Amino acid sequence: MFRALNSARRKSSHFALAIALASGGVVATAAVPATAAAQEEVEASSGFTTVVNQVIPLIQGESQDFPAAQAMIPQLTAAIENNRDRELAGRVILAIGNGVNDRQLQRRGIAMRLESGLAEADQIGVLNWYAGNFALEVDDYAASRHYLTAALQAGYVPEQTDLVNLIARTYTEEGNDRGSYDFLTGAIAEADAAGNPVPEAWLRNTLQFVYEEDMLPETTANILRLIRDYPGERSWSDGLRIMGQMLDASDDARVDLYRLMALKGALVDRPYMTDYIETIDPRLMANEVLDVLRIGLEQEVFSTSGDTYFDEVNGIANTRASADRRGIGQIISEGRNGDGLDAKNAGDVLYSLDDYAQAVEFYTLARDRGFDADTVNTLIGINETMLGNYDAALASFAAVGGERAPIAALWTAHVEELLVGS
Repeated sequence: MFRALNSARRKSSHFALAIALASGGVVATAAVPATAAAQEEVEASSGFTTVVNQVIPLIQGESQDFPAAQAMIPQLTAAIENNRDRELAGRVILAIGNGVNDRQLQRRGIAMRLESGLAEADQIGVLNWYAGNFALEVDDYAASRHYLTAALQAGYVPEQTDLVNLIARTYTEEGNDRGSYDFLTGAIAEADAAGNPVPEAWLRNTLQFVYEEDMLPETTANILRLIRDYPGERSWSDGLRIMGQMLDASDDARVDLYRLMALKGALVDRPYMTDYIETIDPRLMANEVLDVLRIGLEQEVFSTSGDTYFDEVNGIANTRASADRRGIGQIISEGRNGDGLDAKNAGDVLYSLDDYAQAVEFYTLARDRGFDADTVNTLIGINETMLGNYDAALASFAAVGGERAPIAALWTAHVEELLVGS
């Protein structure tokens, strides 16, 4: 209860503010705790004391009349002479705002308490938290950011809400996506420096920005961070599909991305599957094509009923697959006696037949004969991975540059995940 004041020193009394606020799609009911318990003895100016003593009866007990009290706010604020007056006026206005269910009036009271410099230290965080939310409700993003940042700096941790993400939202809501990204990357760097875990939402929000801005190196780094910090099907699927959309690489390079997508359960889109199939060609890599068709059927991307594309490709691949198996001796002979391209082609067929050890042999031969090193090092790494030769795979992927470097980095993350699980 508020107590009438006189110019003598008196202890201020308690009141509680109960409010419901919506933030980030979460509605929570909270309370601002009583703030007077630790307050130093007050000394309000005599003029302010006269006015506030007229207001206090209107906000407590049986004589409550909050609209009448609200009408006296101009008189109350006009009588302020010092910070003690300002702090007391802020608490009274906060109570009036609660009584008339006016959040912006509550915000005004909180702001006055904070401006006075006399609010208790343990209340700074929660007061700024509420003021920031009330400002956000009326799209006052700069003010909201100011208060929420102060709450963060005071160490306030709200329930059910990520305060850092909420501050980042104040930038995006005002159309400053770059500001949001810069703020989040700064928060991530601070967390890293302190040895604290980085929430998944921070990583996903920064990933969203660099993806939309077509920043491939940053996107690759964000995807790698996401799948390493939060390994699992969702992180891999989202990261690989984003990379599939962003990567501007040759068809052959993209195939090695599709191969990883197939391993990680992220090959779920028909355009990727058809691109994969048409690049490796059912007449050349029939057995691998059959694997892709099988995945497509499992994902219900292809159908055995009325899907003319599936029927055509399946027919070609089934015919050619058996021929590859029967003719592998001739393919190996050509690869061993021919040039780098012949050796690479032999490695491709061997890979499609799951003969990974011989595939490594022929890809190495292709590299020795001058075939593109980035291509064959990627393929050697993939086959070493399939063999479980993880250290050798990591060494091969580390040697990859050019357009395949992001793909090799993703394969590296896959191998590192396998090593953790082994």
